[in-house]
Amino acid sequence: MIDYFYSYIRNIILFLIFTSFIQVILPTNKYRSYINLILGMILVFIMIEPLNIIFDNAKNIETLTIFNEEDFKVDSDIDSEKYLSIQNDMVKNAFEDNIKRHIDTILKDEYFISDIEVSLYENKYKELNIESIQLHITKNNKNIYVKPFKEDKDIEIQNKKEIENITKLISELYNLDKKNIFITIT
Repeated sequence: MIDYFYSYIRNIILFLIFTSFIQVILPTNKYRSYINLILGMILVFIMIEPLNIIFDNAKNIETLTIFNEEDFKVDSDIDSEKYLSIQNDMVKNAFEDNIKRHIDTILKDEYFISDIEVSLYENKYKELNIESIQLHITKNNKNIYVKPFKEDKDIEIQNKKEIENITKLISELYNLDKKNIFITIT
């Protein structure tokens, strides 16, 4: 291949030298422009010689790989349902992750989320909606506090109020019914 390339370049250079020599020998007359035209056409033929070799090797146009009909056929064996299912799962997972991160961002100052589960469903328009949210959270108490026995009911009432506030916040953010939000504080 490299030898062919070198001989190709050598032929072009030799022809250009030959053309220059002819230009010097020819007198300036009315035939000079015709001779230049013929020499230019010969140069063009030398330049397109590699294409000529490609087409000479091909017996007909179908054997050329650049015009192979099979390359232009659409693969009908592609399982579009499989790819659609994978795409829907990816969208669903991304939607769940965004909700989890958003809730974590909202509650991270006061609570640590130990577990969060988001259930989704598709409506008749193929839109994803939140079915329910389950949160297991722990208060971010930096101080260790040992509670007296009598404060159990007070802490329980306070936890219920906090759960109601968080439920209300999530319900308003995601336009979700409060009965579909389940929160436990430990």
